[in-house]
Amino acid sequence: MRKMHGNDSRSAPGAAAAGTPGLRRSRPFSSAALRIAALGIAALWWMGMGGGNSSTEKVVPIPDKNYTVTVTDSRGAKVEARRFTWEGKVHFQGQFGQATVTLPFPKLQSMQIAPTAPTGSPNLILAKVKLKTGETLDLSLERTSKCYGETSFGTYEIFVRDIAQIQFE
Repeated sequence: MRKMHGNDSRSAPGAAAAGTPGLRRSRPFSSAALRIAALGIAALWWMGMGGGNSSTEKVVPIPDKNYTVTVTDSRGAKVEARRFTWEGKVHFQGQFGQATVTLPFPKLQSMQIAPTAPTGSPNLILAKVKLKTGETLDLSLERTSKCYGETSFGTYEIFVRDIAQIQFE
């Protein structure tokens, strides 16, 4: 049997470190383990679990110019909305025949939405738009577009598919 000396660099695992009686030699973390830990922390941060904004209040897009409308939804609820926008804009696009038209709010008087009228696509909804000139247009609109505004009781957000009528002021 071989005799071990305290300064022998070939000591067995778990034996006392050279010159330090009673201490075990610790193995440093492998670089792979450190990388995995760093990736895990980064993933949690990217998923929003690292703090962030805890506010649950929705942010309503605010247009440069204030447009006030009266919206009636498909259940008959009527509300006046200020700072009204369509997907954050003060105009909307629709299909007119084979063309796409853009209608700015200042040109609009009212809009009636017919949720069950055929449009040729399940993603579209038919709307009868009355312009301030008295002209009317039948347009197909994206059902999932959203409108936003501010009311006397809070923020307002509604899908176009849930609107029955909009009266522009």
